[in-house]
Amino acid sequence: MDFVAWFDIIIVAAILMLGIKGILNGLIKEVFGLIGLVGGLVVATRFSEVAEKFINENIYKFDNASMLQFVGFIALWIVFWFLCILIGKFMSKLVALSGLGFLDRFGGFVAGSGKIFLVLAAVCAVLAGTNLNSKVAPYFQNSKVYPILMSAGNWIINVDIKNIKNEMDDLGIKRVEPNKTDIFITTDENASNEIEVNATKGE
Repeated sequence: MDFVAWFDIIIVAAILMLGIKGILNGLIKEVFGLIGLVGGLVVATRFSEVAEKFINENIYKFDNASMLQFVGFIALWIVFWFLCILIGKFMSKLVALSGLGFLDRFGGFVAGSGKIFLVLAAVCAVLAGTNLNSKVAPYFQNSKVYPILMSAGNWIINVDIKNIKNEMDDLGIKRVEPNKTDIFITTDENASNEIEVNATKGE
């Protein structure tokens, strides 16, 4: 059995094992752990420069900018993940007496499997963006799992929070800009025109 086949088997086995662990933990802890992983990745992608500056000025001064960037990214990701885990444990205790039963365990399996899948996907995507990609990629050409991990990892890394907000605004959320007298009311796409009320008319 070649390397690629073993890789696919190990990845699938790891996902199933973490899914079983999720059954034992229940949905609440797994969901917050998943939020910590995905949210931490997004937060680290957007705000790693803040972490880099803090680390460089208060913890350790790096001479290598690439190493500082890597450490800042990982540190911010881990901190966010740890905070979500603590919140998850607290919430789990609050709902311990709710008796969610089968749904709680089934949800834990889905969340546990999804968590390890997203971690592996993110790792693959990050490695693909480094100089190691040219050396590593040829080994996974015949893999069935690696392309799926890459696709999911690229999607996570490229999540654009601002774009999501803009899309929500386009759905018809009313927005009033402060310090301006013009009020814009966003209407449905099928409406004829955007209504503009000019409060400064007559000046």
